[in-house]
Formats: sequence, C-alpha cells, structure tokens
Amino acid sequence: MSDIKQRFRHGLEVSRAATDKILDEITNPEDWVRRPAPGTNHALWIAGHLAVVDGRLSRFVSREYKCDLSKYLPIFAKSTTPMDNLSDYPPIDEVRQLMRDMRAMFLRALEECPEERFVEPTPDGVPPFFKNVGHVFQMAAWHEGIHTGQLSIIHRILGNRPLTDRG
Repeated sequence: MSDIKQRFRHGLEVSRAATDKILDEITNPEDWVRRPAPGTNHALWIAGHLAVVDGRLSRFVSREYKCDLSKYLPIFAKSTTPMDNLSDYPPIDEVRQLMRDMRAMFLRALEECPEERFVEPTPDGVPPFFKNVGHVFQMAAWHEGIHTGQLSIIHRILGNRPLTDRG
C-alpha cells in the first residue's frame, strides 16, 4: 500500500477506534438518545450518521459499491433532525453493525482505488468541498473527528473518564 493510502487508512482507523471506544461505554440504552444540550446530536444519531456517510462516500469513489441505505437515510442523513425516542430508531446493535459494514466497504474502496484517481474530480452530485477522489478519503477522518468530539461530551456527562487520560 502506498504512503498516501497508508496515511488515509491510518486517519480512518484512528478516528473510528476513538468513536468505537466511546460508543462501547454507553451501556444504558436510553443514554444513546441523551443530548448534552437542546438541539444537539445524540450518540445513536451520530453512529447512524457516520455509517450512512461511509456508505455514501464509497459511492462517491465508485458507483460499483452498492449499499441499500434507504431505511437509514430518512433518519441519519445530514439534513435530518435527531429524534428523542429510542423506539424511533433501528436497534442499537443494528446501527453498530451498519457502522462496521459501511466502514469495511469504505476501506475496501480505498484499497481498490488506484492512487492516480486521487486527483480526479468527484462525480456530479458530490458536495463541492470534495474537489477530488483523494479529498473523499481525507475528509472522512476529519468528519468523524467532528462527531467523535460531540460524542466525547456525552461520554463525559455519563461519568466516563476522557479517553486521553487512559494508558
């Protein structure tokens, strides 16, 4: 694997590891829909949103990557508003598995993408801040970090020590 691919992969793996550690420590199901302040995202919406984004990003790289997100887009897409009732969402385990499946597909897209394509423009319909295919991989880790920061607030409100305080 080339150096640039290793760097993209590293960013994706480190960001997901932090996200997973925080999510693993949310043990009470009702805490998955707890918001730190009105109008903010809760952990279940963030988890589903990250899964949906990985699926969509895979398609930005190549239309060959297929995933049926029709069940999830109405509740986890960027323009959606998190709902307060746990029963309005798929089961937590299903959302966590979707996160794993979509990230595996996105990492496969990275592995299979020839490095020369990183400078190619993204297809029509892709948000304009993804100027090229390389940006798709670069921005994915950055995007997850934003939401992991949101999760860290919930994590602390629930009484957990910061991940950075651990050995």
